[in-house]
Amino acid sequence: MSLETSVHYQKRFLFVRYLLLIIIAITASSLVFVLVNYRRSSDLSFTSDGKYVDLRTLAQDGDDIAVLDNCWEFYPNQLLNPQMIEEGHLQSENYPYTYFSNVQISANGWTELGPDAVLHHALIDTRSEKECYMTKFGFGTYRIAIQFDRQLELVTLNLPSISQSATIWVNGTPIKHFGVVAASEEQYRSTEVSANLQITPDASGRVEIVIQCANFSSAHGGILCKPCIGSDSYIDILDISARIYLAVLVTLLCAFFIGGLYISQTFVSKSKLYFFLLMLLTSILYEFFAPTITLLSGNWNYLIRVSLIILCNFFTFLFYSALYPKGLGSIFDKLRFFEIAVISLTTTMYLLTFWCFPHFIYQQSSYMALFILVLVTNLYCIFRVFNMMRYHNHGKFLYAISVILTSLINLSVFYRSHYMVAITLHGFLIFFLSLIYGTFFIVSYVRTFDALSFHNKNLQSAVDEKTKYIAKVNQDLLRNHEKLMENEETRKKMLSNVSHDLRTPITAIRGYVELMLNAKEPLSKEQEIQYLNNIHTRSTQMEQLISDLVQLTRLESENDKLDIMPISIKDMVRDLFNLYHAECEGTSKTITFQAPEDDDLLIDGDAKKLLRVFENIIVNAMKYTREDGKIQIICHRYDDPAMLDGNAVEVIVKDNGVGIPENEVPYVFDRFYRAENSGINRTGSGLGLSIVKSVMDKHGGKIWVESEEGKGSEFHIVFRASEFTMEMEEEPEDEE
Repeated sequence: MSLETSVHYQKRFLFVRYLLLIIIAITASSLVFVLVNYRRSSDLSFTSDGKYVDLRTLAQDGDDIAVLDNCWEFYPNQLLNPQMIEEGHLQSENYPYTYFSNVQISANGWTELGPDAVLHHALIDTRSEKECYMTKFGFGTYRIAIQFDRQLELVTLNLPSISQSATIWVNGTPIKHFGVVAASEEQYRSTEVSANLQITPDASGRVEIVIQCANFSSAHGGILCKPCIGSDSYIDILDISARIYLAVLVTLLCAFFIGGLYISQTFVSKSKLYFFLLMLLTSILYEFFAPTITLLSGNWNYLIRVSLIILCNFFTFLFYSALYPKGLGSIFDKLRFFEIAVISLTTTMYLLTFWCFPHFIYQQSSYMALFILVLVTNLYCIFRVFNMMRYHNHGKFLYAISVILTSLINLSVFYRSHYMVAITLHGFLIFFLSLIYGTFFIVSYVRTFDALSFHNKNLQSAVDEKTKYIAKVNQDLLRNHEKLMENEETRKKMLSNVSHDLRTPITAIRGYVELMLNAKEPLSKEQEIQYLNNIHTRSTQMEQLISDLVQLTRLESENDKLDIMPISIKDMVRDLFNLYHAECEGTSKTITFQAPEDDDLLIDGDAKKLLRVFENIIVNAMKYTREDGKIQIICHRYDDPAMLDGNAVEVIVKDNGVGIPENEVPYVFDRFYRAENSGINRTGSGLGLSIVKSVMDKHGGKIWVESEEGKGSEFHIVFRASEFTMEMEEEPEDEE
């Protein structure tokens, strides 16, 4: 697979992944929206006589509401008050009014009463069944009777939309008038109807609601959205939630305005930002002028909303025109000014028509003309964006999602059953529009900024790379210089010490040889033997020094390997004790040995190298003690958890010799180091403790010294215990 094909499939994978993320986000948010905003209804049931709805289960302070959707009576072409209806019901054998029972509320009002509506003919009514159904213009009366619990004192009736005038009666009393309800068009006055009405049930817990309504101006008449009834506090909460949601949308608009001004500094043209802000502003204002939020007198409320729909459609077109890059050689480059002129002229004509003739806004033809304008404009924008994606490789996914979502938002205003409780579908989609465009602007900003700073970054990268290279070279040179200086100091010190330690025996050997050669008289046999013994001693010192240097060099070499095997520390140290105990016989020095009888103190190590460790420590103790000195050797198991996890073996060598000055204790394991008070015996090479430290490091052990000048020293040598020993300790005892 070629690199180009791989990149292509990678881009397609990212596109699908982002698409799935957007779908999941919209789906999840929609579910939350439905759960929070849905009109949750209590079970509605009719009593046996079928005259009222039983809502006795609705609690006073409950968080539920009842949706009054399919339990109404409707009296077509009749304006009846509650008394007239009640008197008619009392004449059960000869009811004077034609009405429909079990009427369902829909967005089409009284022209669509639902499939379960039942027609009840008055005996004196000579109309046919077909003539009893309503057309879009006319008048009628809705009625519903509800039975609440007697203890329920107050409920709230939520009426989102009635077209186009209404008088509402509750328990026989008219409590609200909207416009003028009349049987003739001359006396009729229209207005938008939306209200929350507080209702007090009677002493028996019953409420009778009668709504007289008329329509001679709108495409739909009657109740257009399902009313609901519930506790006063719950309805208030729903109302507040709608205002909070609008506050969130306004906050997003402000955030886009402030952040957009900063981000747009890298844009070639800022017009797309301004058109987007205008598009978002008109969409949010449309929500502010919804009937449940703002109610103006007469037709002003609806007229402003229609104007906002037209302006939002216009700004949407301009926004997507501004997004389209120039110079691609497509037909849209040639149509740019022509299409803007056409949409501007059309928008102006629509606005002038509705503002000069406000009564047109309710006509079915005006409704369809407005819908066609928005639909055609948005389809054209979709076509433009998808055509642009053929030439523009960046942001295809965001372009496609944004234009589709914008079209859905603009068309959602024509979905007349958009109310669920308080928040409209249009308002809900605006939130997603903000998120999508927020991502779009941020991505555009980042890409534009990257394009502007590309060469600068390359230059800066090259400078940084050279600077880092030079800094690294300088650092390496400085490190090598320091290492060379350190090695040079070490070399000088070693050469000085080695030359000093070699010069002493060589000078002595040469002195004895010169005495033997220059003697004027023949030396006696005893003198010759004495001189030769001294020469042998001095040569042995030289050999020991050279051997120590070679051994130390090997220990510090990475190629030096240990011959690991199980070793009994107790046996090894006891053998050395027996050797030096014999040497102390006939002198005032004493040496003692202490070890557990039932523990061999096994470790894993190199026997030859460890023998040198204990030998050096014991020899030093013997060497730096007085004639009546005391040396103690203690071997035991070391169970301190902080030291090698507690599985350790320790050897302690104590003496009451000259000790080491406190300020010199940290240096006793350095090469050629001798304490100032060691002058009483300087026969060693000064490498013994350095070799001991190297051997301990190789074995992963610990060694330290505790000393007080004039009172003696105490060397601690700690090894990790053998794994074989640990297994033996964990093995359970055999049962008898």
